[in-house]
Amino acid sequence: MSTTVTTQNQSGFSIVELTIAMTLTLIIAGASATLLSQSFHMRSREDKRSDAIADAQRALNIVSREIANSGFGLMDNGIVPGDTNSNSIRIRANLNAYTLEPGSGGVTDPDEDIKYLLYIDEAENRRYLVRLDAEIAKVDRTRATTVLANRLDFFNLDFFDGNGAPIAANTAAVREAWRVRITVGVVLPEEGTFGTAGYQGTEPGSVQLVSDVVLRNASQITY
Repeated sequence: MSTTVTTQNQSGFSIVELTIAMTLTLIIAGASATLLSQSFHMRSREDKRSDAIADAQRALNIVSREIANSGFGLMDNGIVPGDTNSNSIRIRANLNAYTLEPGSGGVTDPDEDIKYLLYIDEAENRRYLVRLDAEIAKVDRTRATTVLANRLDFFNLDFFDGNGAPIAANTAAVREAWRVRITVGVVLPEEGTFGTAGYQGTEPGSVQLVSDVVLRNASQITY
């Protein structure tokens, strides 16, 4: 008894077809990697933006509230010339002027003589919005200093009189200010490497918040 075995040739991909398939696969993989990289960088950028806005907003709320009280219990608006310019402000208020507490007769208690300024750390290339309590500083300067925001790039102040006309920030005329415009903001850093997929540059990458504050004692009347 004999057995006959039939062999059939099965054709596969040619070298040309394999080359085309591999090329298409590489193109699709490359496009997917680019989209994924862009997604990661955009997500990282948005996280930083959210953190920056929260930090700036928190600092702006504190500064606005305290500047609004400037001059309370005093005969002027409480702004101290010489320690005030377009990037810093020193304010005074006799917050317990109408109580019988010790020291209520003058600006001698904590939170009544405050300075805000943007401190620049050149070594770390960082900028901090700092609150300095002058009364506490007489005893312990370290305890008197509070960092309100550690990611700000600018802290600008504009002063206006009762008619809305601007006042030079570094002059004695700030004693006549009725309103202070506070601007805080950050410039978001680069994400990724320039020229590569998903790169996010610094522009447009700024976050800016503005608050207009009318001084509580703007009318120059002692409450």
